[in-house]
Amino acid sequence: MGFTELPIALRYRSDSNDFPRDFLIPVLRESRIYKRAVGYFSTSALIELSYGLFEFAKKGGRIQLICSPKLEEDDIDAIRFGYKTREAAMLEALNVSLTEPVDAFEEERLNLVATLVANGTLEIKLAFMEKDTYRNIYHEKIAVFMDGEGNRISYTGSANASANAYCDNFESLYVFCDWRDETNRNYVDISENDFNRMWENETEKIRVVPFPNVIIEKLSKFRRDSIDYQTDKKQFCDKEFVKPRELFRIPEDISLREIQKEAVSNWMDADCRGIFAMCTGSGKSYTALACMVALARKTKEQLAVFIVCPQIHLVGQWEEDEINWGPSPIIAHSQSKNRHWKDDLVRSYKRFRNYGEPFVCITTNDTFSGDAIQQIVIRLKKEQNVLLIIDEAHNFGAKSLSACLPENISSRIALSATIERYRDKKGTQILFEYFGEKCIGYDVEQAIKDGALTRYRYFPVPVYLEPDELHEYQSLTEKLKKFVVEENGELKISKEGELLLFKRSRVLAGARNKPDLLISMMQKYKNEGHILVYCGATSMEDEETGDIERQIDGVTAKIRHELQMTARRFTAEEDLRERQEIKSLFQDGLLQVVTAIKCLDEGVNIPSIRTAFIMASTRNPREFIQRRGRLLRRSPNKDYAEIYDFVTLPRELSCVRPLDYEKDRNIIIGEMARIHEFGKLSDNSAQAEGMINEIMCAYDVYLDIEKEMQKMEEEYDE
Repeated sequence: MGFTELPIALRYRSDSNDFPRDFLIPVLRESRIYKRAVGYFSTSALIELSYGLFEFAKKGGRIQLICSPKLEEDDIDAIRFGYKTREAAMLEALNVSLTEPVDAFEEERLNLVATLVANGTLEIKLAFMEKDTYRNIYHEKIAVFMDGEGNRISYTGSANASANAYCDNFESLYVFCDWRDETNRNYVDISENDFNRMWENETEKIRVVPFPNVIIEKLSKFRRDSIDYQTDKKQFCDKEFVKPRELFRIPEDISLREIQKEAVSNWMDADCRGIFAMCTGSGKSYTALACMVALARKTKEQLAVFIVCPQIHLVGQWEEDEINWGPSPIIAHSQSKNRHWKDDLVRSYKRFRNYGEPFVCITTNDTFSGDAIQQIVIRLKKEQNVLLIIDEAHNFGAKSLSACLPENISSRIALSATIERYRDKKGTQILFEYFGEKCIGYDVEQAIKDGALTRYRYFPVPVYLEPDELHEYQSLTEKLKKFVVEENGELKISKEGELLLFKRSRVLAGARNKPDLLISMMQKYKNEGHILVYCGATSMEDEETGDIERQIDGVTAKIRHELQMTARRFTAEEDLRERQEIKSLFQDGLLQVVTAIKCLDEGVNIPSIRTAFIMASTRNPREFIQRRGRLLRRSPNKDYAEIYDFVTLPRELSCVRPLDYEKDRNIIIGEMARIHEFGKLSDNSAQAEGMINEIMCAYDVYLDIEKEMQKMEEEYDE
């Protein structure tokens, strides 16, 4: 068994994992080469190094270790004043670091390490700074593992190499496996290259030298005539550190709610077909993955899975979730970092066909309906165990996509908060005929009542356009009239007019008064955290220089400088490692504010958001309803959420004139529809109703907001 058959997660965190048991020991049992760069050299570090090495040593694995001596203040002063040479001080520090073991386990672990050093299996080198102030230290942590098949693993995170770090501290580690995709391979390549250059003393600012023989000789006193290779098992006798080979599993830190368990049971009873009509944030992805695990157990893991998402950005969220539930997925779409995904998918299909070896493929609607995947899908046999999961499945009621629904895949799950297609009975019927009946219907109101989503307070915040902004909006509206076309008896904007439509929406998103209003409202939160500021894909003017900059950049700078709060952007420009770091810091309260553009639309899971300032909103009901669901995800110490929604109005309500309604109608109806939808389930619904009444009274109109919502759904439905 090699690395690829181990249940390796993307992240290990102290609240839900025992790092030696869950990762280090099982990985080292399969390793043949182990490269480790740590901080200080000590007995504790050597003992930590031995976790998992007993099986590793039996199989003849080789270890390269780089570490650094820890100098005390007295040593540093002695070097600076010439009483000692640096070499002498380092030798003394290393000598002092070797302390007596405190129990039989430590004795046996030091015996193993001493034996490995003596027979040349374990090589150690010392690292120190080239320009040494004697207080600056080599403090990097690198780990690279390689199995007998050449597969490699590296990890990065907060843990030092000490028993205290792994067993007592609260640590977080992210793991990269080079067989998963190109991004993982790049991370592992970088880690191994950094280590190799240090090992050969080719790294600037760091000097790496052989480990002193005198310390190696002292270490030899811990060596015995034989090694007890059962030490890991004896010390961890109460823990199953070598987990059963379950490629499909429910993560240990996930506990399904009763409603999710019921949905899985209903789906299995319905011959593994069904629709999960669950609101965003209530756990429909986890429910589908739980079905995947249940079917895998029933089929003895001889299962192929296709997970299909409407957009590329949702693929990343599914990947982050699925990797903890099943095999490492093949990411298949036009922008996949794995440039060889087509070849990987073909090979996986052949192994599944010939040997029943499982695989998971996560892709987009466009790629799934394209030749590369369809050529594989059509070759699948109905009696084979294949599962199709389609996210936002209402899209597949459209004529172009419904033609790609494969009849030869028997097990099917449709996920959608609103599976019924507005004014498209035929498309809706296609979905029900293909996927079957609803296994569960679960809306936002019920999810809040059940505690699956958190309660919330909603505050609509009016923002008024400046005269020049209103003039620009109205001018773009006039130009758009030239691009109105009739299609199937309905009026629509042609593709040529879509750019004007985008420019018009940016006028509302970038209303000039929003940034200053945001800062004034955030004053009372300047000592708090878990705050999201959702910006528009638009620009603003720097108040000091007059330069034009992106709204998210300007807002982030204002929060940092005017409120003295810690804030970071969360956009598509940050890579996976940066995103994970931001989420971790935000979760732990070390980062107060996250500013974002698309994260609520991309399905990014940041449940710890307690307060959200939405500076820009979409008119698409599906999208803003999904945004609310993502803000209401449950999180520890989150009793309720607060949503401040910047409602963009054409002019101050006191200045509205009788003829303004027709000119302003398009703006105010869209804003009132969102106020109504967000406000009706909030704890303070009267506040939203009050603003809607104010707007209607100012324009002297009465509108049925529910009907207006239906019209908007029709406008944006595919």
